[in-house]
Amino acid sequence: MKSLSHAQPLAWPFLAWSAAALAGVAAPTLAMLIIADEPAPAPLALAGGPILAVGLMGVGMIAAAAAGRLWIGVLLALLTGAGLIVLARALGMPPLPHPFSTGLAFIIASFSFAARGALFARSAGDKGWLIAVFVVAGEAAMLLTASAMPGSLPDWLLVLLPAQWTSTAIQTALTGTGTRAASSALFALAGTAAATLLVARLWPRRWPYALMFTAWLGLSALVWNRPGPPMPRADLAIAAAPAGPIAPVASTPPDTATASALARIQRQIAKWPAAAVPDFTQRARNLLLIAAVPDLYDTEPLQSHLPLLVAAELKARLPADQRAAILAAIAADPAAGSVAARETLAGLGLPANVGDETPVRNRMGLYAARLDGK
Repeated sequence: MKSLSHAQPLAWPFLAWSAAALAGVAAPTLAMLIIADEPAPAPLALAGGPILAVGLMGVGMIAAAAAGRLWIGVLLALLTGAGLIVLARALGMPPLPHPFSTGLAFIIASFSFAARGALFARSAGDKGWLIAVFVVAGEAAMLLTASAMPGSLPDWLLVLLPAQWTSTAIQTALTGTGTRAASSALFALAGTAAATLLVARLWPRRWPYALMFTAWLGLSALVWNRPGPPMPRADLAIAAAPAGPIAPVASTPPDTATASALARIQRQIAKWPAAAVPDFTQRARNLLLIAAVPDLYDTEPLQSHLPLLVAAELKARLPADQRAAILAAIAADPAAGSVAARETLAGLGLPANVGDETPVRNRMGLYAARLDGK
């Protein structure tokens, strides 16, 4: 890619790299610290998609535009993503349930953002980083607004944003079934990266721009028709109540991605120590957590299918003549026993739970009552 002009003012490199650090490192770090400092915080993993998407975009796009090199943007974006994950873990985020899916989303998104930055450097020279700053600011503002106030922006607008695609792919890896459920978003990111790099390579020819925008619109249509799962949320107000609604049990078969995730979870349960503890009542508590925690975080489409899986596991792993009594006892006194197994759910590919036990205990009791005798 074309290098930056040697005639640019000396202050510009400093401003460019400062902008990359501010947008990609400082802003996401501040957001994580604010979430972690809330009196009753939602787990960081629930907001990880938008925060990490902004971090990758801010560093990847601005750094590639400032340096005029694709690989610099990709490398710095990946390092930033890894650093933000380490910070989130230090602030209390549970282990990643899908490390491979998270890494895959990071790599594809980093290439996509860095490709746009490289194009800005190619087409605008030493002012390319300014274009990148404006693009990052605009997409980040829309993404964070939509995350904080669902429904505030129209879906047709959000579906056009690579930052939104990235958020969906990362969030699915953090709290969902893995990136297979967000395959359309990943495909769109990879496709736009390829089209953007083609334009940069053929610049200053203008006709490739038509190809790039056509690909962008076509891939946006793909995401529109095959959207990823909705953003999760911490349903703490309902879960903290002594009784209340839980997710409706699915009445239709799961889609392909969810079915694959459910099969994987069932295979992992067979190796999960918490599913084989000698005490039958504690074993039942541990199995109920498989439904309770995803429901607590409102992680569709899993939350409505997991109760059926848990019911099957309870039937297989508890004595038939004791199962109803065990579940009734848990429903009557959800504060008894241990819920430490909630912290190991990442081993099943599910979001883990840490912090205050009360919400997850109450949700566990609700499921015990729901599945009592079934």
